[in-house]
Amino acid sequence: MHFPSAAGSPTAPRARHRTGTVVLAALAALSVADPVAWLRLAQTGHYLSQAHAQAGINSTLAVIVVATQKKAGDDAEAVERLLADGTARLDTVRLFPLSPIPNVEGAGSDVETATGDLVENALRALLLRTPKQAQERIGAAVAKLKDQPMAGDERLYARLYKAQGLALLATNEMVPARDALLRSLILAPAQTDEEYAGYGANAKELFNACKQMVQRGQTGDLKITARGGKADIWIDGQWRGAGTAQANSLPVGVHRITVRQSGMYAERRFVEVAPGKSTAVEFDLKQAPFGPDLEQGRAVLATNFKQPSVVEDRMRELRNQLGADQMLVVRQGSDKKATKMEGYFLSADGTFRKAEGSAEKDANYFDHIGEFVAEVSGAKLGPDPQTAPLDLRQSAVVVTGTRKAGDTVGADPNAPLFPDEEDGKKKKAVTSQWWFWTAVAAGAGLVGTGIYFLTRGGGEAAEGAVGTVQVNLAKPDAP
Repeated sequence: MHFPSAAGSPTAPRARHRTGTVVLAALAALSVADPVAWLRLAQTGHYLSQAHAQAGINSTLAVIVVATQKKAGDDAEAVERLLADGTARLDTVRLFPLSPIPNVEGAGSDVETATGDLVENALRALLLRTPKQAQERIGAAVAKLKDQPMAGDERLYARLYKAQGLALLATNEMVPARDALLRSLILAPAQTDEEYAGYGANAKELFNACKQMVQRGQTGDLKITARGGKADIWIDGQWRGAGTAQANSLPVGVHRITVRQSGMYAERRFVEVAPGKSTAVEFDLKQAPFGPDLEQGRAVLATNFKQPSVVEDRMRELRNQLGADQMLVVRQGSDKKATKMEGYFLSADGTFRKAEGSAEKDANYFDHIGEFVAEVSGAKLGPDPQTAPLDLRQSAVVVTGTRKAGDTVGADPNAPLFPDEEDGKKKKAVTSQWWFWTAVAAGAGLVGTGIYFLTRGGGEAAEGAVGTVQVNLAKPDAP
């Protein structure tokens, strides 16, 4: 066989050809290794947008609603609370708490994130049937929370108690396992047995037994009072009132209470409800360091709300005093059909602009409130964590062929719970899909064409000597 070869061509053309070939070879490797990701990169800039999202994940937004009239004060506080709830659902923006929990929420505090990761890893270890590793991570999480008793909301503790119960179940300690799952269900009663499927049939049975015990068990009442009369009160993640809150017929056991007031340090506390009794608890919040600046800033913003230049200067000053990255200041007006909001937004890059919108008072009112702050900040609104399942990870549920969810023998902990309900067909591997090989062929064809045009030789390349190389292919003699 004879193959043409180029020799003695000028250095510059050869360097250009070599560089082009290397670049195209790299593109070919990308297209063959992961054509889907490559096409997504070329068409949508997926990787670039993902990098931008990750870069902005630590941006904080302070939300302030001012009342231009005294009689609108209560409504303004309610809308501020709802906007804060919406901000907590954003994908790339984090809420700056105007009522922070000391040493837990704020700059430089990561105890809740670290504890949440430990609990998540413990649940993962239980899915992989390694309870010893799960117990080690649970112990580390408990140690962190012991040092910071106000860290962790009701969902974090509910997940922790769930992990504790499943780890105890794995070592056949049935009574402690039951007690741990009961504590989890008291804090998060909306859990379902599907969330326990990946942990085995015994886990589902114990969960259902505990759920019946909570539903049929004894109850008690709880009354919470916050001095000052303005603080918002949550019981197990549900807002119950401002100043005072009365909750009747709560399941007997320990409940997580959170009390917040703008400009004051927030508090979290466990309160035990006794059977057939009414338990009374008082909170006395302490002023946060930025409290006086925030109160004064509100007054200036409310008085000069129609003067954008004054508002802008005060917002920039207040943002620096608080330590937030962005700030949204609005005033609200409500009627029977909608809540109207108008105000100003100061972005992290210093851009100042007007912001306005409305939220219709329909079944999706809370989502409309969140959509407003998402649109203003340029972020996306995620699901409400209070309504989402406690354990929504796909790795928490399993299915293998015709076997039922909850079976553990040979189960893949990363498989989904149910097959595709649209067509009932088992999902195929990526390499068995027609579009996979179409993308590979198209990428190879494109790269091959480019290499051909770069290496076939042009005006400058033709100046070099051309010769032939003879290759003899002969079968070697047998030894």
